[in-house]
Amino acid sequence: MKSQCEDSIPVRKIDEVVVNAQMQRTNASASTYIPTSKQKASAQNATDLLRQLAIPQINVDLMNGEVTTPSGQKVTIYINSIPATEEEMEGLLTADVRKVEYLDFPVDPRFHGSEHVVNFVVQKYEYGGYTKATVNENFLIGKLSSRASVYSKFVYKHMTYDLYAGASNHDISHLGTSTTGSYTLSGDDGQQYQTIRNEFLDESRFKSNQYPVTFRAIYDSDKIQMSNTLGFNFEQNPMAYTRGTLSFSTEDGNNYSYSKSEPYTSRYLIWSGNYYFILPKSFRLSIAPGINYGHTNYSYIYQTSLQDASGILNSSREDVLQLRGSATLFKKITDRQNVFLRAWYGSTSNDVSYSGTSPYDNDFSDTYAGAALGYNFSDKMWNINADVALQWEKNKINDLSVEELYPLINLSVGFSPSKKHSFRTYFHFGANYPGASEKTPNVLQQNELMYYTGNPNLGLSRQITFNLSYNWMPVNAFSASAFVQYFGEFNLYVPVYNPYNDGKALLRTFETDCDYNRTQLGMSFNYKLLNGNLQLAASPSVSLYRVSGLFDIKRSPFYCNASATYYLGNFYFQASYQTRSLTVQGNRGVIYKDRNFYQMLAGWSRSGWNIRVSAMNLFRKDWLCSTNILSTPLYSETQYVNGNNFHQRLNISVTYTLGYGKKVKRGNEVGEQYGAASAIMK
Repeated sequence: MKSQCEDSIPVRKIDEVVVNAQMQRTNASASTYIPTSKQKASAQNATDLLRQLAIPQINVDLMNGEVTTPSGQKVTIYINSIPATEEEMEGLLTADVRKVEYLDFPVDPRFHGSEHVVNFVVQKYEYGGYTKATVNENFLIGKLSSRASVYSKFVYKHMTYDLYAGASNHDISHLGTSTTGSYTLSGDDGQQYQTIRNEFLDESRFKSNQYPVTFRAIYDSDKIQMSNTLGFNFEQNPMAYTRGTLSFSTEDGNNYSYSKSEPYTSRYLIWSGNYYFILPKSFRLSIAPGINYGHTNYSYIYQTSLQDASGILNSSREDVLQLRGSATLFKKITDRQNVFLRAWYGSTSNDVSYSGTSPYDNDFSDTYAGAALGYNFSDKMWNINADVALQWEKNKINDLSVEELYPLINLSVGFSPSKKHSFRTYFHFGANYPGASEKTPNVLQQNELMYYTGNPNLGLSRQITFNLSYNWMPVNAFSASAFVQYFGEFNLYVPVYNPYNDGKALLRTFETDCDYNRTQLGMSFNYKLLNGNLQLAASPSVSLYRVSGLFDIKRSPFYCNASATYYLGNFYFQASYQTRSLTVQGNRGVIYKDRNFYQMLAGWSRSGWNIRVSAMNLFRKDWLCSTNILSTPLYSETQYVNGNNFHQRLNISVTYTLGYGKKVKRGNEVGEQYGAASAIMK
């Protein structure tokens, strides 16, 4: 029975209330993105998930999957705060990714001083594991172009075991370079004259094989995380053959033939560790040691039909041993202030022997060590990081050694008035040291008119980087970023060409004679429509290059990549395009231009399967990849590099994941390991 009061209460209709989770946010320290179920289901690996997310602060190259900032800086990838390789990212089970973080100059000791970081946060589980198989096959670019891998993970209590095995096999034609070179030489009378040497590619055949195997064990508890990785990689080019036509402007139109063969075989054995400890009194300690050993056999064989011309044979054997390690001690002073001390050490030894036309034996060693002291202030609106370091480096070639001590400075400031806006700026002062091959004292013959050598006395160049960026995330459906960056490198080494063999040939070496300046301006945006089923993204930018010294170069190229993605049930479709890239390579004095790249794909994903068909550059039938232009007083050249990267291509890629046991911490996969940098001069 109702009371009189109840009858008098008016009835009001309440509008429907819809609560949407916040899928992206930014603050002074990081930007965080939560992938949707559609994005995770359609992505075949970690790089693919980054493409689906279209994070404005990063750029994912359509051709090779390289992840950089929009201004071209390297982005280091981590999975659950452990360093990841590209192959680990291939084995990632994207369904278990909870969020993706982008960080500039993070102070967390687990990131080992990396400047720009993408960290995949993957859900933890109790025990069990999964096995993921990946097959990738390309068509229309050669007789064989395939990659296959199997990754398996098993977890029990605090231990995680990862095993990765892969195979990459390619048998491809149309790889090689055509070169037009202008040589200023001296005749018997001492007078200078110019000759044009044309080397045009007619045919080629390249076979390459790669077989990596890696095992990793991880111990993970509340206060300790320890990871040990052991990997072996066998890599070879049993056939690397090119043949073409050779002509000289001073030979009255006579044409000759040439052939080159450059086979090589490399074997690498790698161990790396990552140890993280949460200590009493708000201390944290991170240690990352590693050892690489590699052996390489490489041959360069060059022959021509020129009369009285002898062939060139340079065979080399190399043993390389690399030791490295870093340690970071982090101390929390107050809720807002932290300090850290970081130290690092590395040593690379290259034992290289050449036989044949130019026999030599060389021992290279590059040793470096440094220490940095840093400070961090962080609250709800500000994040300020500053560190000052001293680094010592010593290069030794046989009995000749050069060593230097130089400072490094990093300063970054982040300001975020809300979760929708953030401003970041950073300044870096550092140095760049030449590699072992640039310092090689050997003189090696490349062709009839050109010889190569290095310069053991090369010193370091100074670098300055300044970046200012703004990030805007007003709603889940839209995010944008804008930036301006200046990069300068001073007293940079560049190639120099001098008369050789009484002026009958040229000798290329390196001298310090260049100042390099690059200013970039750009923006990126991501916009979702139709309840998130349609996603549009684009990243336009312009670069201003200015090089002075021996080379006087000015360029201002425009670059843009754009994509449109549509999700329809278990199906997904994507169209992508990126303009050609033009860069000025400072320490080579080269203007590099590649091609535009476009791609359309369609895929289906369900029950552990992800099947995809991609069509790339469908209307392009030529094999040109890039053009390199060099101009110096005595030598100028234009190189036309052929390959399959920008040729029309069909690709079929299939992944299948089988899960077993109770859910575990997934995605922290182990992958192919790489050896130390080679000192062989090519």
